[in-house]
Amino acid sequence: MYTFYSDQKKETPVSSVYRDPFSIRYGYARANETQEADDFGQDFLAFEVKERSLVFAVCDGVSLSFCGDLAARFLSEELLQWLVSQTPEELKDGSLIKEKLTEHLGELTAKGTEAIRRHRLPGSMPPILREVLEEKRTNGSETMFLCGRIDMADDITHKAHVFLASSGDLRLRLWGEAEEISNPHITSDTKKRWSTKDGIIGGEIQIATGSTLKDTRRIAVYSDGFSTIDGLNTLPSTDQLQILVKKSLQSPLSDDLSFLDIAW
Repeated sequence: MYTFYSDQKKETPVSSVYRDPFSIRYGYARANETQEADDFGQDFLAFEVKERSLVFAVCDGVSLSFCGDLAARFLSEELLQWLVSQTPEELKDGSLIKEKLTEHLGELTAKGTEAIRRHRLPGSMPPILREVLEEKRTNGSETMFLCGRIDMADDITHKAHVFLASSGDLRLRLWGEAEEISNPHITSDTKKRWSTKDGIIGGEIQIATGSTLKDTRRIAVYSDGFSTIDGLNTLPSTDQLQILVKKSLQSPLSDDLSFLDIAW
């Protein structure tokens, strides 16, 4: 088994790992301003590989909510646990699994609200900032997410069952054996998110599963902080990706950045 959970106070250069049958590249970086303040990044990236299955979650905390980094970490960990608990057969029924995940996300609000209630703000925090955050605490912490599970079905043809779920503006790219595949089922939406107080807000979660993803052989998921690669038809080498990460962080509008590339 191979597991990665991002450290929200530490950068992870773009790295690669192979765990048969998955080739994985991943990276994590806080915005320049966040690094200078030695603060927590609002993104969270996590994935686990066990035998012939891989589960992942990428979350982008909403900075205008109460400590969006908390919701991002909390939901990523909860989504991974939920994905592991499902069977490949359960994940193939799109309408049923959408209903099941939506219900689970609603049930998580009680646990999420308690986690927010227990969170202690630093004693050195300026009184004005503390007052603002305490007011935000009553409305909860929010995050966008994109998660999924990949189960190998045939090692000869490299076919796998892929399940994906999303709420928010995280980027998703799909490739077949030779070229990128369009994906109308999961699209970016800045209004959608999950809240520790209210659950899913801004609209229903998006699901992609079954035959709609049968030709997929590679996926890339990344937060808007890495939008510099949006226009690339193919993903560059690991070294070049790290150069693009540094370029993204040099922008005056740099944002936290999470990146995950999975091929099989």
